[in-house]
Amino acid sequence: MQMQLPKRYARVEVEVSQNTADGKVTHELQAFEGLNVRFNIVKRAGSTMNRAEVAICNLKKSTVDYLTTINALEQDQKNRKVIRLFAGYEGQTGQIFEGDIIRALPSAPPDVWLQTQCLSGYHNNLQLVTLALNGGVDIKEICSQAAAQLNLKLEWNTTQKKKVDQFVYQGPMTAVIRHLNELKGIRVYQDDDRLVVEDENPAPPAAGDTVRQFSIKSGLIGLPEPDLFGVKFKVLLDPSLRCGQAVRLESTQIPAASGLYYIYSITHRGELRAEPWYSELSCRTYGTKN
Repeated sequence: MQMQLPKRYARVEVEVSQNTADGKVTHELQAFEGLNVRFNIVKRAGSTMNRAEVAICNLKKSTVDYLTTINALEQDQKNRKVIRLFAGYEGQTGQIFEGDIIRALPSAPPDVWLQTQCLSGYHNNLQLVTLALNGGVDIKEICSQAAAQLNLKLEWNTTQKKKVDQFVYQGPMTAVIRHLNELKGIRVYQDDDRLVVEDENPAPPAAGDTVRQFSIKSGLIGLPEPDLFGVKFKVLLDPSLRCGQAVRLESTQIPAASGLYYIYSITHRGELRAEPWYSELSCRTYGTKN
């Protein structure tokens, strides 16, 4: 018997910052529900920015005109357009992307899609930052100060406790993440509103730890694709999945692909009123070097 899934759900929020006449900055949140939404989101546990393509169908013309953006470089930093996408099923919804709209253009009628291209941390990357810490600096303090500069919450998931003689960086804000990844033993990346720090080569979960299980009976779609580093497979769209998370795959058709992995990259693809609605996980075996 085919499993009956709850009704799909998607909501797009766009937060716009504007200057008032008295010089203050206001934040206006526009939320769109009930419209057809199409998305392709790629997240990766690395120094590259997460990216997303999000399209919304049949918005009001005034809204389309307001959100249309040809080149984000032409926007003032205080007038940036922040986009958040929530998706899943009714009662099982979560945020799957937060970033900056860098381009938004409408399609031709009759069904007008506002098609956006988005990057996490894009506007941060337009700002310069200087970090200079000397004298036996703990790497957690370095990452904490970097997270503060990026206006991100620090998520510290590493066993590393070492110190370095100094850490000096001057340049674009988001590029500091690439510099942090040069510190031995850790992997640093942005995931929506968090700066995540993990072990470069994570250890398998301990006995008794909860690990997500995927099989043909629990969300697995189609056949897994083993590769040199691990495996890639599709599951029902799941907003709770995170890079760095441990998962266990059980494949009856390709038993050699079964095993314990950690997620290195996630791609969410879907259209609210069409067939695609899944998460594709690129996973690595524990002990695989990046």
